[in-house]
Amino acid sequence: MKRRGYTMIELLVAVLVIGLVMSAILTTFISMWKSQGASVGMSSSQAQAQQMATTLCNAFRGAALCASTDSGCVVGANVQDATATSCKLYTRDSSGVLGFVTYAVNNGNFQMTVGSGTPTTIYTGASMTLTYYTSSTYYTSAMTTFTPTNSTISSLIAVGIVVSITKNESAGDNATSTYSTLVSLRNR
Repeated sequence: MKRRGYTMIELLVAVLVIGLVMSAILTTFISMWKSQGASVGMSSSQAQAQQMATTLCNAFRGAALCASTDSGCVVGANVQDATATSCKLYTRDSSGVLGFVTYAVNNGNFQMTVGSGTPTTIYTGASMTLTYYTSSTYYTSAMTTFTPTNSTISSLIAVGIVVSITKNESAGDNATSTYSTLVSLRNR
């Protein structure tokens, strides 16, 4: 019986086949890893978009109503200033003194400012669009959009909120999630 080893050509072919199989496995693994990373980023941005909208909903629902005994505010209003990207809502401290909290998006940062204080960034990669509604009745189908001014802000009854959060992933992929809701002002 003759003992025979592998020829150089057989070894090269075996190494080439093993290299191709390993390359295919590695490519599949990298693809699955990127896909999983993108889905984690999306769920994170979805959760943050929903939390941002919930923060705004709670702020609008909890806004204090300006009474005739208060000074420096529009009587019968919950909101002092209202634009598409910011809102200034009335609040009351534990002593019942009227103040305000401002929510705004500045340079992609969703910020909250209490009174005249320093803005606190709550979310980054954020955008927000607020739509204001008025109506002579409380039926959603009868509501109309309007741009509140000092003379009309007391007729504000609901706010449409659309927020988006974009998360930048390390692989260069961006995950953007949008959340929208309509909130009725509680004190109306």
